[in-house]
Parts: sequence; structure tokens; C-alpha cells
Amino acid sequence: MSGRIPTWVAGEDGFHSAASKAAHPPALPLVGKPLFFANSVAYTETRRDAQMRRAVATILVLAMSSTQLFGQHGSTWNKLRYAGGTVQVKVNPYDYNTTLKVTSDEITLSFTHSKTVVHIKPDQVTSLSYGQEAHRRVADVVALSVVLSPLALFGLLHVSKDHFIGIVYHTEDGKPAAVLLEADKTNYWLILQVLKGVTGKPADKSP
Repeated sequence: MSGRIPTWVAGEDGFHSAASKAAHPPALPLVGKPLFFANSVAYTETRRDAQMRRAVATILVLAMSSTQLFGQHGSTWNKLRYAGGTVQVKVNPYDYNTTLKVTSDEITLSFTHSKTVVHIKPDQVTSLSYGQEAHRRVADVVALSVVLSPLALFGLLHVSKDHFIGIVYHTEDGKPAAVLLEADKTNYWLILQVLKGVTGKPADKSP
């Protein structure tokens, strides 16, 4: 012990001896300065910056996906079942029986072992729906139309499934029409997105 009494200096964070303060100078504030972590780059972005970056990335991914999915000649799916509606066509309800083609100008439905082809212009579509809501809306259109044959009702009498897609539209002569499609889990979401993009209609689902 040297016998000398240390000199204490008051600071913002308490009292320090002069010798301690000289040996351990206060760190500079980090406000506005990048933070560096081991094996990492400087971290300066705020939460808002991160949200903006993720939003831009999402928009770019969706734009690229739309181009890839829709393509120059539209998109086509054949893993579908016609599950009921106002189209009078006899199909096997237990097999994939419907081909859907969507372009910017037209929505086309063709059916296995049938010459029936349905052409729908995007501006003829009045609503899109899925799940239980698709089942209900198509059933409502069938009930209000003159089509009440077993061909129109066969799919509507079954228990609703999550992968149902409903397209309600009006024909060239202004009559209400609707189709209920049972999609596969591998194409369900993609079909909805393409139909929404072409028609400009949201896809509604029951709460």
C-alpha cells in the first residue's frame, strides 16, 4: 500500500477513481454507428428497414412467379374434377375429368370423354370462392337456375372439401352460371392465384 488516498471523480455512470478512469476510458456511444459481430457484416438497419426489404423481396418473388406460372400461352391444369354446377356434362366423379386453361383473354374448361367446352371471358366472372364458400355459392346459382338435374347436383350433395374452387359467372346471354371444381392439393393455390390475377376478383372463403 502506498498510503495515498485515491482521487474520486464523478461521472454520468457513478464515481470512478482517476487512475481507473485513465486505465479504462469510457466507450464511445454507438448511436448512429454500425454494430459488428463476429464473422458477420455491419448491422445498421432498423426494424422498418427490414420490413421494407422483405416487402420488396416479396413483390419481386410474386412478379417472377406470375411470369413463370402464367407464361406466354397461359396456364393449364388437368388434375381437376368437375364437382357440379350449371354445365350439363356427364363425367366420372371419381376421376380427374376436367382440364382448365387460363389465359389473359379466356378461361376454358374441357371435360374428359365429352365434346363440351366452356369458354368464359374474365369480365364475365362475378365471383371466385373456395372451400365451403365455393360449395355454397355454386349451390345457390344452381338452385336459382332452371338446371336441377342430377348432373348439376351430384357434386353439391357431397361433403364439402377444402380444395373446392367456385367460379360464378354470367353467360353471353346474361344468364347466371357456375362451376364447382375440386382441385388437387398440388395445384389448388396456384389455380386460385392465376384466376384472381386474370379476373381481378378476390377469392372469398367463409369465416
